[in-house]
Amino acid sequence: MKRGLILLAVLAGLVVAAPFMEAHFDPPGQPAVQVNVYFIGMSLSEDMDDGANGYADIIGRYKVTHSGHSTRDGKISMFYYDWDTLKGQAGYIKKQLLYSHKECSPVTPINVEVSMEEYNTIFSNTQLGSGSITITKPGIYEIKLDKGKAIIEVKVTPAVLYSEKCSYFYDQPEDYASSIVTSSGGYVYDWQLANMMKMWIANRTGYANMVFIFNQCFGGGMIDDLKEKLKGTGDAAFLSASKHNETSWGLADGYTPASWPEMGKRGFTRPEGYYPKEVGEELERTGKDAPTMKEMAKRAEQQDARGPYGLGFKETPQYTSVGNGDNIKIGKKVDGSDVASKHAILFAGDADSKRHWNNLDRAYKALKKQGFTDGDIIALAGNGKTMPDGTNVPNYVDGPGTKKALFEAIINVSKKMNKNEQLIFWVSDHGNRERTETALDKAIKDPVKQTVPPRETAKRTGQISWDLDEEFLKVIKLDPNNQPYVSILVEATPVVIEYGEYFLENIKLYVNENELELELIEPIIAYDEEPDLDAYELVYLVDERILGEENLIEVEWSGDAEMFVEYNIMGLMISTGGINELEPELIEVVEEQTLFDLLREYVPIYNENADNLPGFIKRIAGNERIDLEITLENESILTIGVVTENGRIVEFSKGKISEPTMRAWTSEDVARRIINSEDPVSTGVNALKMGEIRYSGVGFRRTLRVFAVKIVIKVYRVVEVIGDLFG
Repeated sequence: MKRGLILLAVLAGLVVAAPFMEAHFDPPGQPAVQVNVYFIGMSLSEDMDDGANGYADIIGRYKVTHSGHSTRDGKISMFYYDWDTLKGQAGYIKKQLLYSHKECSPVTPINVEVSMEEYNTIFSNTQLGSGSITITKPGIYEIKLDKGKAIIEVKVTPAVLYSEKCSYFYDQPEDYASSIVTSSGGYVYDWQLANMMKMWIANRTGYANMVFIFNQCFGGGMIDDLKEKLKGTGDAAFLSASKHNETSWGLADGYTPASWPEMGKRGFTRPEGYYPKEVGEELERTGKDAPTMKEMAKRAEQQDARGPYGLGFKETPQYTSVGNGDNIKIGKKVDGSDVASKHAILFAGDADSKRHWNNLDRAYKALKKQGFTDGDIIALAGNGKTMPDGTNVPNYVDGPGTKKALFEAIINVSKKMNKNEQLIFWVSDHGNRERTETALDKAIKDPVKQTVPPRETAKRTGQISWDLDEEFLKVIKLDPNNQPYVSILVEATPVVIEYGEYFLENIKLYVNENELELELIEPIIAYDEEPDLDAYELVYLVDERILGEENLIEVEWSGDAEMFVEYNIMGLMISTGGINELEPELIEVVEEQTLFDLLREYVPIYNENADNLPGFIKRIAGNERIDLEITLENESILTIGVVTENGRIVEFSKGKISEPTMRAWTSEDVARRIINSEDPVSTGVNALKMGEIRYSGVGFRRTLRVFAVKIVIKVYRVVEVIGDLFG
């Protein structure tokens, strides 16, 4: 019985007023969203019927104030509340759109004020009260009034067509850095890569344009230094799968289209990263379909299955450019003419998952489709010999994904570059995030244990500890295989170079009173824009459990005191260690049932409770062939054929029915309102009484009988009114 009236309640079309829409895309942030505020109903705490028609005739006014955007006020159109049917329960009406606005995320606070009253044609209106509520997220809300509650709904939906308005590059803070993981253990920091590109290409040979694509975790953090160094030197575009403080995502090795059909529908035939797959598809477009870099970034962001407009927002693709980088196309200068030749470096350092190799394969094949030859492409990955499953690497892989090999590749490409050449620099694999200061300049003048405090990145006076933000401490625990570390950059002075490893190995480092193990000594070039040895990086492994929001770091010389020499710590890094792309649990998308499917499910329930329905309902649809038309939200019409015998449904099918004896109309809004109601029977009867369900007979006899039933309903209402007047 609870759902029995749902089918009969879905009968009449309602006219939907054209919504007013505004847009104010500030502040920027993905995704772009459509924000709609609706008045959807009301409940009363007492019977407010004035006796005129058996209903409470309610009108009102509203004011919506959207912080930082706009304000709108106006009237709430008259609607009716049937106390005899609802008795204090929520009475839902056809939604009235109060406010509509497009903006960037996050949604700023929305304050909704309403003032409601019971309308009286003879006497003064009866005030029902005023109230307000401030809303920061979508949902259904109640505004408490003196004599009831007003019901407001806020809907927030992604506005993918406006994605470009909200695409935003989040610059990395000065006290953090990102780096590329290599198979040799040494990492390529953002400032190192930027200096390499500046000194070997921009300053020495020039270039037509360059494109940088970072698919690894924290890839957005690789961009800011590059952008700063290359600004004013030419045209360059920068893309990444995620922000500087954000992991990227990909499919696990065990993925198959059968194991996750939703991803299969999105074109994933094998394990890949979400963003690399979309960028790769754009990268291979040629001819008239070839996108500019800005178009490529826009489409990849829109299609990324884990991006702002995808299946669960997990990664925030980044894009920015210098010069006329927005208009770069593969193989072209920004003026549309061909470049003299094209070059590419594809790097997957510690490629230990199938998706890393598949990402590499997609990028390589896309470039080949663009006319790159094997001689134009340098591909470096893993150990350069075998993949994790023991099979040989593809023939196009030129060497291992080591730091040394990457630097050599940049130098070799630089020898071929000039102002007519294009370079594509592409990275996939693990990524690091570092709390850093590269201009520390801490002089160590004696061998005793002493603190190494931050200098330029200290957030308060007298700070001696190194602070870590909440995102850092969270992400460090996400990958069970990462190895956090703390490293210091010791300036390569002549005396330090002369003493060499003996001296460096005796520098001990402590974090929060815990002595750390020295893992690696790595020579550092490209600390600046000169191609020389600048420093030695001493890498100390640290247990992530030692690290906290505040971290005291100390150094001590443990060798022969007579062998100690003064040295300078140029920089310090606290690193997450290599973080692999995250692999989500399989989330199978359950397609939303259509309105027809929902209604069809209720046929057996309706039939089971047909004997308990009110008499006038049985008179409407006892033995009929009904054409039911439902006006959907997109303004199309859903037509359903219903055949009843002795008050029960014996046929329920999509499309018009032959030789109908009755026609009925309603809207999707009314149908879903009844379906979702806590009391569908009362809501359905109320909709029928209010004329939201319309019906008519076909032919003279049927029309006459339906007319008689409508009279019965009106008499039923008159009896209710008399009862209200005389108790």
